[in-house]
Amino acid sequence: MLRRTAAFLLSLSMAAAPAHALTIKRTGEPETVTSWQRDACAESDAPDTPARAFRDASGTVHLIASHSTARALTGPSLDAVRPNCAVIFQGHGQDDPRLHDDRSWISSFYTPDGTTVFALVSNEFHAQKRPALCPSGQYMRCWRNSITAAVSTDGGASFRLSAAPPNHTVATLPYPYGGDVGQRTGYFAPSNIVRNGDHWYAFLWAERFGAQKRGACLMRTDNLADPHSWRGWDGKSFSVSFVRDDQIGDGRAKDAPESHLCAPVAPDVLQGTVRSIVRHRASGLFIATLAMTRDGRTGIWTTTSPDLVSWSKPQLLWAAPLLFRYACGDKAAFDYPALLDPASQSRNFDDVGKTAYVYMTRLNLDKCRITWNRDLVRMPVEIGED
Repeated sequence: MLRRTAAFLLSLSMAAAPAHALTIKRTGEPETVTSWQRDACAESDAPDTPARAFRDASGTVHLIASHSTARALTGPSLDAVRPNCAVIFQGHGQDDPRLHDDRSWISSFYTPDGTTVFALVSNEFHAQKRPALCPSGQYMRCWRNSITAAVSTDGGASFRLSAAPPNHTVATLPYPYGGDVGQRTGYFAPSNIVRNGDHWYAFLWAERFGAQKRGACLMRTDNLADPHSWRGWDGKSFSVSFVRDDQIGDGRAKDAPESHLCAPVAPDVLQGTVRSIVRHRASGLFIATLAMTRDGRTGIWTTTSPDLVSWSKPQLLWAAPLLFRYACGDKAAFDYPALLDPASQSRNFDDVGKTAYVYMTRLNLDKCRITWNRDLVRMPVEIGED
């Protein structure tokens, strides 16, 4: 009874906590970290996820901002990482959407000791390549996404699924895959993983489908080794257990699918995908970075929070054309902003000091088209307290 009461009071305090703000200002222009034309190990070796970093047990820094065939940049420091052409992870192209193992973007990492590295994966089921499931053959009309888990036991040199499919799933829609439904569906693009108290947290993006509302959902776990231990925010507490569509009605999930959907956090503030979360060392506040259009302005935005649930009014850090929000006269578009501090002493680079960099992907446009020609860049910023 006391435990339930404490949990209830905690949920109320999180929901009611005031949103404080930090000021994040750009102090320079983007500089190139890797150039696709110069550094790519293969045509598809292009930055297609936000940059994530961690240190392994030997002190080597791994920086990962990769496509579905994942590779890392490695080096003695975040400032000195270089391309490493070894493939560390990729999905298995399974034809059954219920297995959640088609094309996979490994995109979130957390290591407690530098040897075991836990990861979240954004799995895309590409039904347009399966005509029986997607008669239109159109990627966006048939795309179903889910969040799955992977693990490394060699310090990030290689990753494998945390369990045999589909038991590696973390967050999936409880609705059966419908094929050509006319829109993308599911849970997308996990942020990095951050520790707060006794739990680890990550954001994901939900598209509107069935009773699922569109927005940024927050989930947490007390056991990174168990992909089924993640629980989503329901608007009051972390009580949402994610179940797969094949578990509804088979005895493992007897309640309605609607009870297994997350509630978007701060929907008036987090109007785009939360690409990264870090803690400001001096204030203890969390900083989120997003690429979105708000108040008629498009670019990279930041917002801050004391508790990951209540968020301050977003600040436009840098006005720039974005992926899917650019004009044909633009030379480049940008996306996947992530805040990283080379001076962080955290093994997972999940905190920042007075200065840091916003790492992001620069998509070099070719006659208004997006191609593989994409560079990883970083822009210096200064962080101050109001």
